[in-house]
Amino acid sequence: MVTAETTVEQAPARPKPVSLPAWRCVLYEVALNGLRILWETVNDFSLWRLIEYPWATRALGIARGDTVVDIGSGTSSFPHMLAKEGVNVVIVEIEHRRVRWQRDKRRATARPGDGELLPIVADATRLPFRSGSVPSISAISSLEHIPDDAAVGREIGRVLAPGGIVALTLPFTGSERTSFFAGIRPFKQVARNAFVQEGKPGSFFRFYTDDDIRQTYIEPANAEVVERRAFGRSILNRRYHETRLTRFWRRIVLKDLLLAWLIHPLEERFDRSDPLYVMLALRKRREES
Repeated sequence: MVTAETTVEQAPARPKPVSLPAWRCVLYEVALNGLRILWETVNDFSLWRLIEYPWATRALGIARGDTVVDIGSGTSSFPHMLAKEGVNVVIVEIEHRRVRWQRDKRRATARPGDGELLPIVADATRLPFRSGSVPSISAISSLEHIPDDAAVGREIGRVLAPGGIVALTLPFTGSERTSFFAGIRPFKQVARNAFVQEGKPGSFFRFYTDDDIRQTYIEPANAEVVERRAFGRSILNRRYHETRLTRFWRRIVLKDLLLAWLIHPLEERFDRSDPLYVMLALRKRREES
């Protein structure tokens, strides 16, 4: 029986999940990389990022003080945006020069109240974390560039904590891709649904079918899909990105903001053609007791 003298201990209320809308991504990008980002990007910021970053942040359900491992960050500003929202981020990147870029950017832009940000040189096929120790993982347009993606999928499954979330964005095909940027850039096919750009080392690029995604990422993590979204269908991709209009891809970021706000939602609602990318939130199942 509960009496007046009974002390009831309650767990502290969880902080509200952070939000990263597209307009705030633009403001952060300007703060991190200067005003010229508005008319010509200086890293990997583009239309797709204005779709991916807000989605991934929401799908992870992270709050101030939480920790995220971001795989294959390159020179992406996404980890810095999360840190500005009070999230702790570990950047996993295999290239030393890109890790130096991330460390230099952190030193130049860190402010009181930011979350911690730790860029490390590490191989995603051999993640330097204990099994079941990582609560949240993001991989934004990165895993398609890693030839041994099966090893990466096993490692994500190994280190992800039971009940943990991984947010992935992956190039998609309903069946088979036999060309990429045909007639625009010199990509050649090197395997099923896999391409490299001629004369550009390290340009490996893979498309995934639903079976590939299941075998490579879902099953090794003993995970369930808790959310699936997509982008880049007949307008934003086949009438813009994979056409000669792609020369405008890195120009005038405010046009991309409008495309992300206006065209992307309409395309996803009414267009049933294959998307260029799928966005997946996977939750690792908890072991049965």
